[in-house]
Formats: sequence, C-alpha cells, structure tokens
Amino acid sequence: MNIFQLSCFLAVANTLSFAKAAEKMNISQPAITHQIKSLETELNVPLFRRTTRLVEITPEGQSFLSDAQSIVAIAAQAKLRFHNPEERPVENLAIGCSSYNQLTLLSDSLKALGALYPNLHPHLVVVPHEQLYALLENGTVDVIFDIRGGEKEHSRLTFTELLKSPIVCACDSSCPLAQRESVSMADLKEHSLIFSNPVNLIPDAAKLQWELAAGRSPADFHFCSSVEASIVLMRAGFGAAVIPEFLVPRDARLIVLPLTDAPEVSFGMFYKPYPGDDVLRKFLQLARQHISISKEAQT
Repeated sequence: MNIFQLSCFLAVANTLSFAKAAEKMNISQPAITHQIKSLETELNVPLFRRTTRLVEITPEGQSFLSDAQSIVAIAAQAKLRFHNPEERPVENLAIGCSSYNQLTLLSDSLKALGALYPNLHPHLVVVPHEQLYALLENGTVDVIFDIRGGEKEHSRLTFTELLKSPIVCACDSSCPLAQRESVSMADLKEHSLIFSNPVNLIPDAAKLQWELAAGRSPADFHFCSSVEASIVLMRAGFGAAVIPEFLVPRDARLIVLPLTDAPEVSFGMFYKPYPGDDVLRKFLQLARQHISISKEAQT
C-alpha cells in the first residue's frame, strides 16, 4: 500500500468514475484501474462495485475511506513540516465523532486550546458510530466523542462523562404534537415519523425506532441517512424524530418534547488511559469545562 494507491482510491471515491479519477490523477484509465485492483488485492476486500453504467463504493470501501483520507493527509502534512524547517512544529489533534451536530459542541474548547497552542492543527473525523472505536484503537484519532453504552470490548478505554441527555421527541412548531407537554410511544405511532439510518444511531435510539415501526406501513416514515438530514425534514414539517436531546440544534422552529419512559444517555469522551501528549491532556481538560457550560446555557 502506498500514497499513490490511496490517492487513486480517494479520486475514484470522490468522483465515482474511473475515467474522471484518471483525469484528475493525470494518468490513464487502465493505470488507475490497476492501482485500485492492487489495493483491493492487498486489503482482500472489494472497494468498488462496477457495472457498465455506474460505480458504487462498497461498505468495505466506505469503511476504509476515513483511513485513506487520514493516511494521505498525514503524508502531506509530513512533507509540509520539512518544507521550511525554521517554522514552529505543528501540534496535531485528531478528534472523532459520529455526528456533525456533535462537532458544534467542540468550538469553545478548540478556541481555548488554539490560544494556548498557536500552531494547533485539529483534524475532525465524522464516521458512523460503529467505526469510531477502531479509529481510536489504531491511533487514527486521539479522542472520540460518543454515547456510553457499557460495551465490554471498550473497557480498556477511559471514559469521561460530559453530560447526560434524555432521548426526546423533536418536531417542527407546526406539528400537531408541538402543542403537548410530553408524548408517549403510543402517541408517536399515530403520527408521521422521521427515522435515521440505524448504523449512525446509538443503540437505544435505534431500538426505539424499531418499536415505532412495528406494524406500520413504510409510507408513515421518512428515512434519512443521518441525524442532520432528519433535522432538515423536521424543519420542513415532514414529521417528528426520536433522538438524544443534545443533538437537537437551538432553533425557534424546533420543539423538544419529553418522551415518557425513554432512557437517558451519557455522552462524553473516550480515550486511551494515561494520555502522554500535552495537547491531548489540555484538550480533555478544556472539553470538560466548556461542553458542560455550553449545554447548561442552552437549558
């Protein structure tokens, strides 16, 4: 595996076209096909599904995407580091999340960290929930933000809770449910609902979606690939969604209703024990301060 192979893979993943990727890489189409086949042989998985009419990235290719992006970015950064040896060394910090909405919680912490380390270069990675821990285990990221689910396979990691959040019903102010003080699961079974891809959801929220879908027609639901997409449909009045409260953005058009008997989730940071990096240790400290303050200000 080399950087050129990975760059070819990213070019095909971004364009979903071997011809366009070859043009972008300034090589022939057979050459880029050879690079992709060599990479697939080395990884022992298919990265793309090819027909005469289209190119699709496989689940294995999607899973490999963040690794390839990180490796290429690190290689480019390593070259830049020695481009001008008189420059101050770059301070790197890689952070993983499963939702773009979670990234909004990090702004104050990163701003404070940037004031302490003027040459700070944060790298923010958003991948499905199931892929987060692999990124942390293999060192692609330094810390991940996620819901604590008590998974035994992650017992070797240190968890610091930042906030507790109930799973709620969120909807547009024009929704009939918006007039209520709270809703139950039975109430939701009578209304149009917006579901997110279970792969990108925490297990508790995914379980509630399955319960709400039981016995109902698919015409009653709108399916989204992400929490962010579901919020767009909420704002447009297509229905209500069941998600952790801290993922609902501050918006006068959105109503948050307590969901009776819904569980409360613990959100925080996972990282390897005894972090030795000064930048990471300081970031963990700042995140504990700023994220809790930020959520208190919203309530």
